[in-house]
Amino acid sequence: MNISLLVLIVYIAITVGISLYFATKNNSLKQFSVADSGLGVPLIVALLFSELIAGAGTIGNAAEAFESGVSSVWANWGMAIGCVLFLLLAAKFYRAMCKTHGVVSIPEAYRLLFDSRCRTVLLVIVVVVYGIIYSSQPMAAASMLAPLLKIDTVIVSWIMAGIFVLITLFGGLKGIAWMNFVHAAVMYIGMIIVAVKSLSTVGGIDALQASLPSHFFDFGQPNWPTVIAYALGIGISFLASSTIVSAAYAAKSTRTCNKGIIISAVLIIPFALAPAVIGMCAKVYDPSISANSALFQMSDKLGVGFSALTSTAVMAAIASTAPALLIAVSTALGRDFYKGIIRQKATDREQLLFTKAMAIVVGFGANFFGLHTSSILNQMLGAFQIRSVVGIVLIAAIFWPRVTASAAFWSMLFGGTVAAVWHFGGNPGGIAPLWPAAAVCLIVLVSVTLRSKEKVSPGHLLYRQALQDMKTAESHIGVNGEAASIMPEDGPTEL
Repeated sequence: MNISLLVLIVYIAITVGISLYFATKNNSLKQFSVADSGLGVPLIVALLFSELIAGAGTIGNAAEAFESGVSSVWANWGMAIGCVLFLLLAAKFYRAMCKTHGVVSIPEAYRLLFDSRCRTVLLVIVVVVYGIIYSSQPMAAASMLAPLLKIDTVIVSWIMAGIFVLITLFGGLKGIAWMNFVHAAVMYIGMIIVAVKSLSTVGGIDALQASLPSHFFDFGQPNWPTVIAYALGIGISFLASSTIVSAAYAAKSTRTCNKGIIISAVLIIPFALAPAVIGMCAKVYDPSISANSALFQMSDKLGVGFSALTSTAVMAAIASTAPALLIAVSTALGRDFYKGIIRQKATDREQLLFTKAMAIVVGFGANFFGLHTSSILNQMLGAFQIRSVVGIVLIAAIFWPRVTASAAFWSMLFGGTVAAVWHFGGNPGGIAPLWPAAAVCLIVLVSVTLRSKEKVSPGHLLYRQALQDMKTAESHIGVNGEAASIMPEDGPTEL
């Protein structure tokens, strides 16, 4: 048996085994969705890496570097920017809403800050964005396994979708975090080793510079307005990232949350260079290969050991990303669609069952969409641009107390629609979706807010009180050395 195939099969088996271990530890929605708010710093970092070093994004990073050079790193660097922005601007908001009102999803937090209309709009955005990002994961895994198994890629993608669904159902957020701890280590170390070997094989940095056009070493390709739009769009979009918000909800304390986010941001900066270097080296070593296969082709040329290492590292990233995305989408649907709209008096068990059912539906449904997309990185970047509108509204509402629920609703609706239409329309005029979407969003937000006679919105007053309650609780250390929970015993607050 091919060594790469053997390693991948064993690795997948280990991943599934870890998820099965946690199968009996997810008996409530809070345990399944936010790990009962009990994760420490290492697991917070591991959880964040599920989005920061996604497999599809890593393959796309190398492919983009093969085509245009080192500027491909901005997809990952934008995420590092997002971690910093989240910590500075939004972390306190989400933790306060979780600790005082028991929220477990982003739309639920927006309902408390604004109203149910905003929750619905955000629910649609979360499902669309994470559905798009998830859709490329089974196909990315299949692109590695299908040639080794000598089975049709489409068939393998459906098999991988099934495996991701099982991992999600059995593991829950805590299981995913523990799996990601293993995945992140394999991914980080593996990619750096292969990058160093690739650079050595082509003759070092000097040889790389002599062989490639100068623009391959320009971080501003294709132009700085586009680079800034994508990096800033990704960064702002992290204010509404289900992965990082879940980490904030799941952390043992505010200090744990902050440390985990900072470490993640620092680690992603050097890592992003690894797949970019591999892609550029592949361009020098064999410019005739396909861009999307640059990562694997270059590793294969280094030898069977490096090929197996790359395959395992990318599979680690995919296996960490896909379940985390599924749990984000299914939690939002269970909490904000089923309980929020369909059955408002649903019990915790009913919500949990619906949430798991949605993981199955989305897990297989989104894969169908992924089979019909061409550019892995483009789909991911477009999804972040759509999500950035939600982050813009949150920043405004936190720092401008006057922002009303109506202003938030209409700005997210129109801004998100413009971003989606612009992205799926192929970026008319070469303009990134962030710019027209942000312009429309802010115009609507300001104009509708200024019509309000209230200087401070009811939602902002609720947020201030929640923040004060959380600070008070965290000043009284519980018996386990962490801040005591102040959520009402009968569950989340209903307004």
